[in-house]
Amino acid sequence: MEIHIKSSGKSADFLRQGKTFLEAAWRCFGKKTDTGFQIVENGKFQQLSAPCVVNAAFACEMFLKSLLFALCIHFNPQAEGHNLYLLYKKLPRNIQEIIAKICWNRKMIEFENLLKEHAKDFVDVRYFIEKDSWTEMSPITVITIADNLSRFVEYLLNNTNWEEIQ
Repeated sequence: MEIHIKSSGKSADFLRQGKTFLEAAWRCFGKKTDTGFQIVENGKFQQLSAPCVVNAAFACEMFLKSLLFALCIHFNPQAEGHNLYLLYKKLPRNIQEIIAKICWNRKMIEFENLLKEHAKDFVDVRYFIEKDSWTEMSPITVITIADNLSRFVEYLLNNTNWEEIQ
């Protein structure tokens, strides 16, 4: 399948915005050190789990929308707006396969199951306080997907001189 990337201001804007939310997620993830991130210091958590997940999930959304705009694929903001799985499924299959490999280094079906579990993290975690029950979250999972997705989308948008992704 040939993929034609259209470099547009909209796709670049979504990428740029996504990167700012990803940076916010990393800041919430923990205190940055020379060797990584320190989540616990002197017996106290440095990590802000819910803000980390909300920012990372929103970054994923921005990156997927950036791809959709670049590929001229329309989506319904009301129905699919914050749902990572639905946005991902709008992409061509070969792009989905690459994302599964790059973002989680798993078979496509395993990545899709993981993405289904976290598809609504932005809304679920953001509004968990209004629900009657606790929402489970995994900051490391969502921020890992967001970080890898960021690099992949940036690569695609900056390398538009090829026609087929393999």
